[in-house]
Amino acid sequence: MAKRQNILPFAPLGKLIQDASGKRVSKDAKETSARILEELTAKIIHKANLLAENAGRKTIKDKDIYLAYQQLKGDL
Repeated sequence: MAKRQNILPFAPLGKLIQDASGKRVSKDAKETSARILEELTAKIIHKANLLAENAGRKTIKDKDIYLAYQQLKGDL
């Protein structure tokens, strides 16, 4: 099986987790965080794309991403 390549770098995620928790962060925790954040981002962007299309735009704007996040936040 091919090794999965994450888009998000692990070091900044580790720093975010460490700053929020005050704990050391394992490599597996960083990899899992990256995978989850990439999945959540894909869902938000998909929803934001639909919002832009419904508004008759080809460009996703910050308000689309924010609204998509607000709509999906309750499902998290």
